[in-house]
Amino acid sequence: MKRGSLKSAGMSYLSLRGLLLIPAGAVFVASGLTNMDWVTSAHGWVFVGVVLVAALVYLRLARYYNEHYGRVSPSRRTQVRLSITAVVSSVLVVAGVQGDWSLDLPIDGTAAAFALLVLGNYAVGREFRTHQLVIWGFVLTAALLPLWGGVDPDVKINAGIVTMGVATMVTGVFDHLALRRRFGPAAGMDEADLCDG
Repeated sequence: MKRGSLKSAGMSYLSLRGLLLIPAGAVFVASGLTNMDWVTSAHGWVFVGVVLVAALVYLRLARYYNEHYGRVSPSRRTQVRLSITAVVSSVLVVAGVQGDWSLDLPIDGTAAAFALLVLGNYAVGREFRTHQLVIWGFVLTAALLPLWGGVDPDVKINAGIVTMGVATMVTGVFDHLALRRRFGPAAGMDEADLCDG
């Protein structure tokens, strides 16, 4: 297998470990719902519980991927690009939240900024997949519809956070299915599969 093919396969593997997105999405959803007091009066403890469970699930899923598919480290150049993208993305999301909080924008700046962040992240360091473009394109389109003017900023921001969480979890499921299509089911891998590439 050529070096370029190995590099492409490694980046695909890193970006398609989709089950890792499910705990992160659950934390977003819990955050949005507890901020709006939709869960219980003890919402702070509910959120802490969700974060702890999500962290345990994340660690177990990371172990699953490492045991069944192996480990890959991105190149230093890719790490730098992803780090720069993360910083720019963070600024974009903060700007979206601040815009929702301070201005009566007719759009949901929080969800729009996060959708742009995800699409930009895929464009910079990973391969675009159709499902990613569809899911996050839908989130971006919904966030940019001029329906949000006059909505309480707290509701608008938290609705955006819940939307981000649901989209993150759905993306994770489809990413994992794409991983299985590309690299085969975890239980079926052996040395012959790895050598045939």
